[in-house]
Amino acid sequence: MIRFNFPTFIFQIINFIVTLYLIYRFAYKPLASYIERRQKNIKSGLDEIEKEKGNLESLQIQYETQLKEVQKQAEEIIEKAKQQAEVERARTIERAHREAQSLVEKAQNEILLERKHTIERFKEEIVGIILDTTTKLIKDEVSTQEELKEKVFEKYLKDVSSINE
Repeated sequence: MIRFNFPTFIFQIINFIVTLYLIYRFAYKPLASYIERRQKNIKSGLDEIEKEKGNLESLQIQYETQLKEVQKQAEEIIEKAKQQAEVERARTIERAHREAQSLVEKAQNEILLERKHTIERFKEEIVGIILDTTTKLIKDEVSTQEELKEKVFEKYLKDVSSINE
């Protein structure tokens, strides 16, 4: 059985209080100060993270703004290149059109010139044939040289005037 002994009880209470004091002094205080320092470090770390997060967000916004600017500039460059290509295409088409028109005009002029030359040669051949034929006919009809010249000349004038009409 257990008996109650008052002096032992008092000694155990004093022992408990001393143990509590020693635990408080050597275990709880250092542990509490360590926990407090740890909480301060964590809080400062969290504050640092929040600050960095804010910096990151501002950098991200700045990056997105720059990216949009670069995309806008790229679109402008592409648009300018398209416009320049369209202008160059129009110039090339216009140049080709002018060259084709020039070739057509040149061909038409050559055709007209060739036609004139052909008509002239044809006239000369006809006149030659007519003169030969006329000369043969007149020789038979006219005996003198003077009459022959006169008749040939009259016949020639008639033929030339009929061709020109």
